[in-house]
Amino acid sequence: MPDSSLRLEDFAADALDWDAVRALVRVHAPSALGARALDELAPRDGASARDALRRVGEVGASLAKGESPPLRGHPDPLPRLEDARTYSRALGGEDLDGVARFLRVADETATWLAARRAELPACHSLFVDRPDLDSLRQALEEAIDERGEVKDEASPLLRRLRAEIKKLQVDVDRRVRRVANRAEVKSALADGASQVHRRGGRPTLAVKAKSRGRVPGIVHDHSQSGETLFVEPEEVVEAGNRLATARADVKREVARILIELTRAVLEKLEQLRRLAFRLGELELAHAGAAWAREVEGRPARLPGDEGAHEGLVLRGMRHPLLIEEETKGAIERAVPVDLRLGAEFDMLVVTGPNTGGKTLALKSAGLACLMTRLGLPLPCAEGTTVPLVDGVVAD
Repeated sequence: MPDSSLRLEDFAADALDWDAVRALVRVHAPSALGARALDELAPRDGASARDALRRVGEVGASLAKGESPPLRGHPDPLPRLEDARTYSRALGGEDLDGVARFLRVADETATWLAARRAELPACHSLFVDRPDLDSLRQALEEAIDERGEVKDEASPLLRRLRAEIKKLQVDVDRRVRRVANRAEVKSALADGASQVHRRGGRPTLAVKAKSRGRVPGIVHDHSQSGETLFVEPEEVVEAGNRLATARADVKREVARILIELTRAVLEKLEQLRRLAFRLGELELAHAGAAWAREVEGRPARLPGDEGAHEGLVLRGMRHPLLIEEETKGAIERAVPVDLRLGAEFDMLVVTGPNTGGKTLALKSAGLACLMTRLGLPLPCAEGTTVPLVDGVVAD
């Protein structure tokens, strides 16, 4: 995970409305992981920016052919994992299923890229030596289902307890209905039927309050009006206790399994961070490429690239926020800007009347430098070259 000493503040990000521009790109993030990667994105060093721009170009070419990496359908697992580690909490079933889905998408993406390594070399390189987390994924998938519930197969004890509960449940319901079908009890029921109601997990009958004495047992609840009592018949209490005990045993075993799986996941936290970073880098490329297609943009060339110019050369650069205004119909047209600086001359004086586009030209130039350092494309025409400057100063 590259660590650049550059900061957004070094590029006048606030003055260049980077938060608002980022929001336009963010809607194209395939998942919460990509959105977080974009939110945390900082200016890159030269090698990282160059690689990121290559990935944007590769994914853009793939999207143009109607192909896309299988990046959807997974959560961002890291925030919950970091909380679990910091506060020593067990992860819930849904969180663990989220980790499993994240690992599944990472594997599917790596396979998809391996089949296209010739066309997408920069993207494929992200996953060449990815952490081996197959055993963790297998353990999670064997224990947690797609709803985030712990499977019976998670442990022999859990399988036995749940089978016992099913038998006890049938026995308890049969006992309750047998009581309810007695003539003296049936006339005392509020609903006139032998329906079994659950109150606090206990099996009860809905009994008219005035007929309470005809159904001996434990009152667990009453209706809002007080005219109906929910009574557990006394001859069912012992069987109900056995059922409640089995359910408590299941709850303890499920908690034990979740703690065990959480420990297994947290033991691999550093590998999961690295894998999330790699997948996040690919999602950044996808978000940038998808946004570039929407605004008819592309990654800028860097000095030294084939076909690149010297210095800063903007061709048909349109400010992203004006493109959005045009899309909404708030303005008629976002006028493109052409600008050149840094080859034969290194100072540019911009003059003209008020509302003539001077500020727009300056902001477009600054934003182009920032977004290129971030490894993101620009809403510009072919032939745009942006050098990797170390900062932008704006008054």
